[in-house]
Amino acid sequence: MAAPRIVTVTLNPAVDRVLEAPRFAVGKHVTARQVAHYPAGKGVIVSRVLSHLGARSVATGFVGRNELAMFEEHLERVGEGHTVCQFLIVRARTRDNTTIVDPIDDTETHIRAEGFTVQPDDVGRMMSKVGMLARRGVVMAFCGSLPPGLEPGAFASMLGRAREQGAQVIVDSSGDALKALKGQPLWMVKVNAQELAVLTGKPTETEDEIRVAARALSAFEGGPVTYVVATRGADGAIFYGPDTAFVGRVSVHPGRIVSTVGCGDALLAGMLHEWTTSADWSAALKRGLAIATANAVNREAGLVKDEDIREFEAATMLERAG
Repeated sequence: MAAPRIVTVTLNPAVDRVLEAPRFAVGKHVTARQVAHYPAGKGVIVSRVLSHLGARSVATGFVGRNELAMFEEHLERVGEGHTVCQFLIVRARTRDNTTIVDPIDDTETHIRAEGFTVQPDDVGRMMSKVGMLARRGVVMAFCGSLPPGLEPGAFASMLGRAREQGAQVIVDSSGDALKALKGQPLWMVKVNAQELAVLTGKPTETEDEIRVAARALSAFEGGPVTYVVATRGADGAIFYGPDTAFVGRVSVHPGRIVSTVGCGDALLAGMLHEWTTSADWSAALKRGLAIATANAVNREAGLVKDEDIREFEAATMLERAG
């Protein structure tokens, strides 16, 4: 049986800039050093990590006309062309996001722009693109926030179109997009504790509460979502499926963590890569957590090193969850 084809959909991409500014202070003149500048958006980072791992994917979504070449060059040079770019151009600039890292005070400040406004014809074109790419044997991951102009109802229709075409649909989103997910029969969702609370209406302050909410959302307890991945930052992640559940954590010294941007995307890429290879969810969670941690010890999101992956895979602990 052929491995599933992976398609990432990034509807609200960005160009990310990482600046290092010792003793950063709001309202002051600060000298900073640029340490990274790259095309981003959650699905873009998933495709980039997949390429590094040797897995092929199709990356689609919206992108500004002036930034299209930058996105294509960035993705296609990783993994010797493992990512096929099929972005749709919109008549506006892609937003800029800025992360300011203070290495002395050990802080990260994230400045996120809202993004371009998509028009009704843009939404229609994306609906057609999803219909063309979605089919049986395809895992389609919708990653990131919704751009202005794309309403939750239209997003729900997009997800429905992908499912009707036979794709296994993953959603990793936030904000208004979560309104479109309630009750949707999705293949997988990846959420943090706050997003899980929005989807389920249950408290998620403690690990036990997160387990209860994730279990209720997943097919483990008859919920509408087949697989749920609930991330807990430095405390790892919880996974629930129809017949299996795991809690995973990585043992790593906090002083080695330099940036958390893109860690969730790296986790999803690692899980998909392992699952499409072995169909083993425990191995998938373990590898995903190792790759997420490898992402965290580098400044640039999606930049993972093989030696870091090997180290953190050996330091990842799994236990069955009830």
